[in-house]
Amino acid sequence: MDSARVVRAFEQNEGAISLMAGSPGPDTLEGCKDILLKATSFMLDEDTDHTATFRYGPDMGDLEYRQQLANFLSQQYGDTVDSDQLMVTAGATQALHMVATLLFNSGTVVFTEDPTYFAACSMLKKDFQMELVPVPCDDEGIDTDTLDRLLTAHRPKSDVNRPKPFWAMVYTIPVYNNPTGRCYSAGRCRRLVELARKHDVLLLAEDVYNLIHFGDSHPPPRLLSYDRPSDADYKGHTLSSGSFSKILAPGLRLGWLEGPVRILDRLHGSYLSWSGGSPNHYASRLAATALKLGLQSAHLQHVREIYKARRDVVCKILRDNLPKEASFLEPQGGFFVWVEFPEGTDTFEMVKWLMNKYSVFFLPGVCASVEGKHNNCARLSFCYLREKALVEAVTTVCKGAKEFLAQ
Repeated sequence: MDSARVVRAFEQNEGAISLMAGSPGPDTLEGCKDILLKATSFMLDEDTDHTATFRYGPDMGDLEYRQQLANFLSQQYGDTVDSDQLMVTAGATQALHMVATLLFNSGTVVFTEDPTYFAACSMLKKDFQMELVPVPCDDEGIDTDTLDRLLTAHRPKSDVNRPKPFWAMVYTIPVYNNPTGRCYSAGRCRRLVELARKHDVLLLAEDVYNLIHFGDSHPPPRLLSYDRPSDADYKGHTLSSGSFSKILAPGLRLGWLEGPVRILDRLHGSYLSWSGGSPNHYASRLAATALKLGLQSAHLQHVREIYKARRDVVCKILRDNLPKEASFLEPQGGFFVWVEFPEGTDTFEMVKWLMNKYSVFFLPGVCASVEGKHNNCARLSFCYLREKALVEAVTTVCKGAKEFLAQ
């Protein structure tokens, strides 16, 4: 049974209130119309060759898109991003699809943090027939000691005649993790890069929540920044996958891969890229214009304030109303709060009970676990619902959880 599909099906119930959705809500998308109208008008009026926008785009992506994106990310990250190390994608899902199918074969081992993003794991396992090996996490991120042992145990005895650049991949969400909201520590990031070099594996960091940052300074450094070209043993083992889906509009289907040229060359040099060119040329030119005009930066600041306010509201309700045996982590960015109920609690059964009695649901922890663990946990999303509905939903979950545990 696919537990995530069971829970997602609750969306079809009339009147159901979802704390599962991990996407921008209607109110945070309202400003996108004006942004895209202004960007479209400016782009088409300024183009000296209008047909350039309607052609197949360059394999790596439109040059201005990559340059504007590099400037934007450099400002947001507080770290230099090189446009030559950026490649356009149609969002993080398409990027994962491309990396998994062009750099690896079916049957390849993928080491994944546990818990992690449930849909990515299902795609790798069921769509691409890859072998998933879960690695536990703690407050600092993926357990690198366990990962080291697992990499040693699974590594082929010989790399002779290996057709692909890496024998395995490590899939991570190191900044404002989905589902936990945690960030990897600097020491854990450095160790992860050391292991990637030692065992010659690819690190794929899904960096889609980094810019939904609630602090006054820059977000925590992305994993890629620890894979430094200045290191004596550098070869380039890390990719960062970003997206406009969380910071602008998922309907654009636009994102980027940032990484070493040796990896990007394999991707944009593929026949997939040769045949189709840029996977979303028109949207990338729109985004480039929005970046150039400062529209994206202003929108990002606007939605950050909204999400931060919602995070604050949700965490206050949880502090005041959760069963005393439960705990939660207050995230400093991203879309989710991770709640832990007492050991032995089955939140999959709880969410079915809540749905039946109160028409509200969340993502049970078991859905985010490759091994079917974290049964006592729940991921609550605060990104989609407006504040009034969000308050009602989280308050109801707290009330219902007490009733469920008292049975």
